[in-house]
Amino acid sequence: MTSSEKSKKSNNIKLETDLSLSQEDFTAMRKKPFKKEQDLEGYIDFLEAIGAFKSKKIKTKFYDAEFEL
Repeated sequence: MTSSEKSKKSNNIKLETDLSLSQEDFTAMRKKPFKKEQDLEGYIDFLEAIGAFKSKKIKTKFYDAEFEL
């Protein structure tokens, strides 16, 4: 095994052995997060209130110049 392979292998973390987590921590990480219903109507009302839909459309400018790196 080369030294680069050894260093790659040593960088891997095993959750069960390398971190000091309790069984309760692992149980909590496996739980699905609580899904809250999103209020889309309220969000759209908020966007209208701050004028998000009233912004002007910016005209795109095209340039004929060629660009090279």
